[in-house]
Amino acid sequence: NLLNFDLRIDGVEKIFLSDSQNVNIFPKGQTVLVRKNRDFDFAGVVNAGRFQFFGKEFDFDYTLFKINLKNVDSLRIKVLAFTVDEYNERKLVNCKTVIESVNGDLLIDRPTNKSGTVNYPDYPIFNSKKESFAYYERKGIQNGVYKRGSFYFKLNPYIIDSLDNFTNEALAFKGTLASAGIFPDFDETLRLQEDYSLGFKRETPPAGFPMYGNKGTYTAMIKLSNKGLRGDGSLDYVTSTTKSKDFIFYPDSMNAIAQSFVNKEQDGKIEFPPVKGDSVYAHWMPYKDYMEDNGIRKSMDFYNGQSELFGKSTLTPTGMTGRG
Repeated sequence: NLLNFDLRIDGVEKIFLSDSQNVNIFPKGQTVLVRKNRDFDFAGVVNAGRFQFFGKEFDFDYTLFKINLKNVDSLRIKVLAFTVDEYNERKLVNCKTVIESVNGDLLIDRPTNKSGTVNYPDYPIFNSKKESFAYYERKGIQNGVYKRGSFYFKLNPYIIDSLDNFTNEALAFKGTLASAGIFPDFDETLRLQEDYSLGFKRETPPAGFPMYGNKGTYTAMIKLSNKGLRGDGSLDYVTSTTKSKDFIFYPDSMNAIAQSFVNKEQDGKIEFPPVKGDSVYAHWMPYKDYMEDNGIRKSMDFYNGQSELFGKSTLTPTGMTGRG
């Protein structure tokens, strides 16, 4: 272009920016636009150590020796396997959570060390400059029930160095979980989980968290991973308390194999019977305002040992019914 002297080069399959820091580029369409002083614009894939950026509106700054990543569709990360192989080494595996809508800059090496003759192990460095997002709507995660419009983790801006040799523990992204109304939004830190997804394990406050718009209260452990949003604790609904080591929370419901189900007796205008069960399948539909409990291969105790129900009870704010 003789007006601004930009130079478009086609047929560029790959660009090695730093062998020592393992940074290279695969331009989309094999095209780059070279500007003054060896700066250039491109779209495509940037590999920086174990980070892989996919997107567009990328530009390389030769003087500062960095890449401005203005519009990253997705960021994929490789992590160390938790176990060793037959050679007693830990292989690299893909983190199963992709970070989307990323914006930041990638510092390849010190600007005075473009040739990589000096080893600076803290490079490459990625500076995230805006909020980004992790979603859990894949079909393999509870059949895709966590839709990205309402269920997501919003990551605060962050800095990660040593992209070619960081530890798994170094992956820590502070931010906020929006859980489609299951819980109120709360701040947490995403970390690598046992299934190689990004998630967390945390305790509720002592008073618990309200659930589904104050339909119930949950207390104890909350866990997020590619296994979904789950819990190990206690759920209070109407006059009942359900305890389970594995609650599964969906945007519209909850399922659990409960080790304990107790309904407190209540007299008055609306009466509830005393009920106990120590092996119960619980299904809660909070927005339809009922919970079903079914004894698993055994009965539930009613009226303090005076009777047993082999079947299903249904608890609502207006009373309890059953069949069996």
